[in-house]
Amino acid sequence: MSRNEKRWIILLLAVIVIVIVLIVGLSKGRNKEEIQQGQDETVVNEEKYTTELSDGTKVNTSEEFNNAKTYGNLSISNIQYTEKNGTSVLLADVTNNGSTKHEVEIVKITILGENGEKITEIKPVIGDIEPGETIRLNASITADVTNAKDFKIEAAN
Repeated sequence: MSRNEKRWIILLLAVIVIVIVLIVGLSKGRNKEEIQQGQDETVVNEEKYTTELSDGTKVNTSEEFNNAKTYGNLSISNIQYTEKNGTSVLLADVTNNGSTKHEVEIVKITILGENGEKITEIKPVIGDIEPGETIRLNASITADVTNAKDFKIEAAN
């Protein structure tokens, strides 16, 4: 092998090593960015029953609030209680576990604080629900009242 060929081989090896180092370095930088972005997704708020997401949405995390509730033959589950831009929204699945159709009804949902005190109440409408059917309940309040421990549901007077 001539001296010129040896130089070309050494140069080629050097270029390969540099390319490998650059690829490894860039991928580590991306991984650090992805980890940082993942850490920025949620920020724990000082409020006891909420977590604030990076987009400003507050999510109620109270175990009692998010447990399934029963109202007559209806089961309220998959509860999500959030706030963004000054509007609190309660979403839940409502399933008719009875054998008869549930007629349209206005109910009263009382949002409860740490010691069972009433924070606020809302009166959403639950629509017609056939036996075994599940519908989505969507109730909103124009205030940030998501830092709640529990809620109760009853007939509206």
